[in-house]
Amino acid sequence: MPNSANARANDLGTVAATAPRAGRSHPLRLWPVLLMAAVAAVLTGFLAYSAARVRIPFGVFPHPPLYGLWHPELSRPALLMIPAGLLLIGVAVLVTTVRLPTWAALAVVIAAGVVAAAATALIRGDPSHLVRGLATGSVEHRYYYPADQHFVRELGIRGFVAQQPQLVPRFRSYNSRTHPAGIHLLLNGLFQGLGPHPVRIATALATMGMAAAAGAWAMGRTLGGERAGRIAAVLFVAAPGPLMLAYTIMDAVYATAMSTAAALLMVAIHRRSAPLAAAGGVVLGLSTLLTYATVFLVLGTVVAVLVQVRGLRAMARLLGAAALGGAAVLVAAWVTLGFDLLAQYHAAPLSRRHWTPYWIAGAPGAWLVYAGLPIATLGVLGLVRRFPPARAAVLPAAVVLIMVVWAGLPGSITRLRPGEVERTWAFLYPMLAATAGVVVAGWTRAASRRAAALVVAGLVAVSLLQTTAIQALWDNFL
Repeated sequence: MPNSANARANDLGTVAATAPRAGRSHPLRLWPVLLMAAVAAVLTGFLAYSAARVRIPFGVFPHPPLYGLWHPELSRPALLMIPAGLLLIGVAVLVTTVRLPTWAALAVVIAAGVVAAAATALIRGDPSHLVRGLATGSVEHRYYYPADQHFVRELGIRGFVAQQPQLVPRFRSYNSRTHPAGIHLLLNGLFQGLGPHPVRIATALATMGMAAAAGAWAMGRTLGGERAGRIAAVLFVAAPGPLMLAYTIMDAVYATAMSTAAALLMVAIHRRSAPLAAAGGVVLGLSTLLTYATVFLVLGTVVAVLVQVRGLRAMARLLGAAALGGAAVLVAAWVTLGFDLLAQYHAAPLSRRHWTPYWIAGAPGAWLVYAGLPIATLGVLGLVRRFPPARAAVLPAAVVLIMVVWAGLPGSITRLRPGEVERTWAFLYPMLAATAGVVVAGWTRAASRRAAALVVAGLVAVSLLQTTAIQALWDNFL
């Protein structure tokens, strides 16, 4: 548990009590660097093996596991990653070493993340990549949510939500068929509020996606203190997955909603707070209007409560408060909008993708590649090992384990399409960033301020280089 001085510093939103101090520093240990190098070798080898040896049905893509078409292209606009990357590195050092109020630190981190995400979308040289997720026609022979947005205008909000199960066969977008109606309501609100300006709407969505940095901060802070939380936030916005998805895929928005719920539930468990558990349930209920994946967070929360909370009464109090908050939202949505969760879920089509045992390794492998080496290595380490005085990351570990097991099952059971986990698992990036933040904070605790700042800067730079490489090598279209 943090000492009282650290707790007071955290409450003030500073990094003073946990930041490395001059005059009593020690040389940095190299084992995290060696571990990242080992993970890099394993993932590179797995990608090479998949490309050369694995021949299984994978849609239009020549080989698994990454959801993208192998098409190397590095154009002149890719140079924008240099100033965007330097900005993000500078922000990372600033917020982890300077006494900024927490709200200001998170604001600049999210803003820098949006800038870096825009530069990432332009690496392949096509400005239309900034608004790919908003195209109403076929995008690379595919359709996305906006292709079905006209139903909201024609039927009205309540009419669309209530009739969504019956509309599933008429949707052009597979994503519309497999998700609840909430994302269409969000898009409708953005189009109504911002007008027919795709870049504005795409930037608003990217900002929402990068706002998951706040969830990463809250979880990291709960586990390891303020500095761990801030490191978690900067590692999240620098990770390949969030940067590549922010301007393209709505899963980034889902990640923000779910990471907010996860953060509230995690704090509620550690503080034994029923009101916070209820608030987490409310956010989880709202998230269920967007994605069915909230069920995994529900299961992870139950596991975390059973492991961390003593006494049946205390367990029932937290779980009951969370369930009540979530149920209140779903009932309100049913009364006001006609939202029938079970009917919408049963109307969703089953996956018809061929499944093979390859995906037992292929799914987590693809997810770790998109997570980026710093959080793929140090974040996973933080899931399985506790670094005192930090708390054990029970909730993130439970959710990640559940997802790995679930993704290894046939699609006829899970309704998942093999090979999309780097997108559909986007809500796990903030959790992994949180545990990575704890590890990095512990790694640099005894180092000088300069050495600690260099570590953070180096980790962000590694993530940005990996982002550039993935985006340049694979055309990650819808």
